Amino acid sequence: MPKNIEKNIKKLRELFDEESIDAYIVPHEDEFLTEYVPNHSERLSFITGFTGSAGLAIITKNKAVIFVDGRYTTQVKLETSNKIFDYQDLNNNDIENWIRKNIEQKSQIGFCSMTISLDKLTSFKNFVSKTKITFKKTDNLIDKIWLERPNQSNGLIYEHKSKFSGLSHKEKKQLIIKEIIKEDCDSLFISESENNCWFLNIRGDDLEFTPLVRSYSIVQKNGEINLFSDHEISISIKEYFKENNIKHFSIDKIEEFFKNGNFKKTIFDFKTTPFKLADIIFKYSNNYKNLSNPCNLLKACKNKTEIKGAIKAHIRDGVALTKFLCWLDSKSENNKLNEIDVEEKLLDLRKNEERFISPSFNTIAGTGSNAAIVHYKANKVSCKKLKAGDLLLVDSGGQYLDGTTDVTRTIALFPNEKKIQKEKKDRFTRVLKGHIAIACSVFKKGTIGKDLDPYARKYLTEEGLDYKHGTGHGVGSFLGVHEGPQSISPLGFQEIKEGMIISNEPGYYKENEYGIRIENLILTKEMKDNSNHLYFKTLTLAPIDKNLISAEMLNNNEIKWIDTYHEKVYKNLSEFMQEKELVWLKESCGPILQ
Repeated sequence: MPKNIEKNIKKLRELFDEESIDAYIVPHEDEFLTEYVPNHSERLSFITGFTGSAGLAIITKNKAVIFVDGRYTTQVKLETSNKIFDYQDLNNNDIENWIRKNIEQKSQIGFCSMTISLDKLTSFKNFVSKTKITFKKTDNLIDKIWLERPNQSNGLIYEHKSKFSGLSHKEKKQLIIKEIIKEDCDSLFISESENNCWFLNIRGDDLEFTPLVRSYSIVQKNGEINLFSDHEISISIKEYFKENNIKHFSIDKIEEFFKNGNFKKTIFDFKTTPFKLADIIFKYSNNYKNLSNPCNLLKACKNKTEIKGAIKAHIRDGVALTKFLCWLDSKSENNKLNEIDVEEKLLDLRKNEERFISPSFNTIAGTGSNAAIVHYKANKVSCKKLKAGDLLLVDSGGQYLDGTTDVTRTIALFPNEKKIQKEKKDRFTRVLKGHIAIACSVFKKGTIGKDLDPYARKYLTEEGLDYKHGTGHGVGSFLGVHEGPQSISPLGFQEIKEGMIISNEPGYYKENEYGIRIENLILTKEMKDNSNHLYFKTLTLAPIDKNLISAEMLNNNEIKWIDTYHEKVYKNLSEFMQEKELVWLKESCGPILQ
């Protein structure tokens, strides 16, 4: 834990009397409510030391709590102090219970109205509806005490060409206007940066790994588009905006725009709109509709061009990952490689691939006990050396102009030097059986992700085991590596539709010992002979480590799936391999039973 956390919390508490509050909420999200934020907005990390992408802290005058989801239950304990923080799960029940037990009657809880959505604040208020606890808007108090806060930098906006997007902005605009008219409204407020990027066919580099233009927009049924961001606009983008009737304003002009807009009825989403901006809509729009943004489903169901791009991007990404796996297999414990070496080698190989722009997230390369930290990030202090007999979990991905990738492989390190423990092979094979169950699913249209999730956990559940993260998340097209609304998880209530790309990533983690995850991206397709049913096509191409498979635990169909998958990997990647790599690939993709 950083040494200055106690000092930072003390400084925050010193502001409580001045603000007439008794507690303060610090979410991970910033004013764009995105999963990932720039260094400038890492307020939760500043006040707690926790660096994960999902969390919320509540600081009172004498207590502090941090709520995180299942991906971070181990990490949060490593990065923060239990002498300062109580640890809770990030869900409404735990948040409500903690507030009721730890915050006194008549207390005021402060919050920044730009970093909490209307929906989330409403749920907080419902928690205390039968108490005398109230919520009070304040400035962002973290910004007042964060004296060495990194500068905010907005990158360039650039056009995402139709040859990658498949649909022009004008074509997308007609789809959105139809939705506005169908709802008998005259305007749509888009609060999500990723939806603005998809809708306007633009991209940016405001975030390190996601090509976002952090922005808001208002779409009018007459076709006028109003984009709000604090970016400098290049000459080429000015021309693009002019051609498409897109007007650009700074973010501080939103209230003035609504005031002068005379909108009769505005569509916006309570879940994704900051409370402050929702308040402006209530104030200046005569009426409103709380609806999920129509861009969400349109963006999630990839068109033919995006699908072709994803397939090509996965071949190139598979080349890089397979070359990495071959390189790693040629090393020994004597090479003294560590987790950072792994991360750097994989990045170097991806950089060689056409249309590669950046990783799609911080590479997770964890060995031994570090692999049990679901979203681990190696640093100079935590970095472990690779040792024979340990497992190495590598979760990585790439942003390519024609697609976004995300893949995890768990590797038995230097297996010829040390036997692999029977328990690790058992757990790996159970995870693999769950992975295959999802990959082979055939299901009726209308099925939601929650219905598929148990298939992935079945073989772990037989032994009383489980994992504390979702089985699958949506993935964008040169956009967010985590993209809704679809997911395969206990909370996956969105219907799985044709054209959706989803991850398939069951896992198992034994705290302080090892971690296992197998992840491929899958594309939802319609059955040719039964149009009422859907199935998944696996996009990711890279060998699965046969050293970790207990073949006797597999049935004939599972063996056939693995062999067929490896045949596909070899067929698609072999032409890109050099001689030694080709020999390795052929062996790695050979039949399980020989």
